[in-house]
Amino acid sequence: MKSKKHMILAATLLSSAMLVAACGNNDETVENVSTGAAYEPEQEEVVDDSLTSENPELEFGFRYFNLHIDTPNNKESVIAEYYGDSAITETIYKNMHAAVDLQGDAAFTLLQQVFADLQLTQDTSKEEVITQVTNAFDATDYTNFDLEIEYEDGETKSYVE
Repeated sequence: MKSKKHMILAATLLSSAMLVAACGNNDETVENVSTGAAYEPEQEEVVDDSLTSENPELEFGFRYFNLHIDTPNNKESVIAEYYGDSAITETIYKNMHAAVDLQGDAAFTLLQQVFADLQLTQDTSKEEVITQVTNAFDATDYTNFDLEIEYEDGETKSYVE
């Protein structure tokens, strides 16, 4: 019986010693591990400040933009609505040519570049506004064009054709 106790005690001590040795502090680092699984180190998330609504560079020259364009194949083929002030921004973008139907930040992200490229001011002629906007939204074959813009100074203009 004593022999069994000694064997069990010896096995327990040996197991404990192996466990401590296996879980010890190993300062070695493994550079290239190829286990077949893809591993990408965690990257710090970077926020593009140019996309935030607090960025003063996002001034498009207007704070309200409401566009509806009909084409021969589709009524309301393009709808782009943007309302932005210092507190809130609301955006809707639907374009049947590009198969787009978005709201909120996703719509704003797509419209941001279009708005930045448009050079619209209160002094821009009606024909030039219509040409720039229909080209920007790829709707040059329109049957109905309805755009209302409220410029930064509060002046609202409608462009209908």
